[in-house]
Amino acid sequence: MIVADTHPASAPAPPREGAAEVARALPATAAAGLAALLSPGFLRSLERLRLVSRRTFLGRQRGERRSPRRGASVEFADFRNYVPGDDPRHLDWNACARLSRLFLKLFVEEEDLYVTVLVDTSESMSFGEPSKAWCARQAAAAIAYVGLCSLDRLSVYGFAPRLGERLGPLRGRGCAPQCLRWLAELPVGGATDLAGALKAFAVRAVKPGVAVVISDFLAPDYQQGLKALIQRRHDVTALQVLAPEEIAPGLAGDLRLIDAETGEAREISITRGLLREYGRRLDEHQSGFHRFCLRYGINGVQLVAGESFEELALRALWRQRLVT
Repeated sequence: MIVADTHPASAPAPPREGAAEVARALPATAAAGLAALLSPGFLRSLERLRLVSRRTFLGRQRGERRSPRRGASVEFADFRNYVPGDDPRHLDWNACARLSRLFLKLFVEEEDLYVTVLVDTSESMSFGEPSKAWCARQAAAAIAYVGLCSLDRLSVYGFAPRLGERLGPLRGRGCAPQCLRWLAELPVGGATDLAGALKAFAVRAVKPGVAVVISDFLAPDYQQGLKALIQRRHDVTALQVLAPEEIAPGLAGDLRLIDAETGEAREISITRGLLREYGRRLDEHQSGFHRFCLRYGINGVQLVAGESFEELALRALWRQRLVT
């Protein structure tokens, strides 16, 4: 992508018991930056939410999610015939008395959910004011905080051009300071290889779960990367972050544009006809992105950097049923 030379705003995410505990666990400078990233009031609203999975996955530990397995909880699921070796404490004696047969009561077993947030940290994400990288960190922090408060099993990656080191798996609100600090320090730079990074994660992931990919999705090969996640049975959300300048460029005259990732320079004359052609191609790309997401059952969410993140993010995530 060709962009003008810009510098991203760097910052972190915030806090309270819940949000206040997170703030106290961070150094003073980090806590101040995180409070600018997500307000404490917004964090409190996130604590009441939980991530939605359209698929049912098997977890590893007892959690707060409905499981396909039958276990012990307070929510009744079904009956089945008793077989030798079953725990007699789960027998339904009323049914046995009426039908003269032994029936076992089955209950819904609740388990944790694997949630992975993959954040594009390529140099092109530094474009805009505030930058797309800033908005991506806000989104990643919000989703991660919801997952931790829901006792989901959370992992976070940055990628550009390769898949970076993993943070996690983390579980529980007590891990929020570590996660937010890690996101605050996530560096931005390098070229984009979105497909390669997502394919690497698909191979590395041990179990399927919810995978949230945060990027501008302007790379031509983004479809191959998302398909790799679908093939490994992940429930995928593609959270697209664009800068206002990319949607409606305020450029005119003769300019020298520099590719932020490769350093390639190009002399160009901006005319009304060229801007119309740019708009047409952007609309074509966006239509293709949304059609692709619809076809493959991907949650496609678009955010515009610089708009009120808290209001926009909640509205967009609710509309796409990523949170409830």
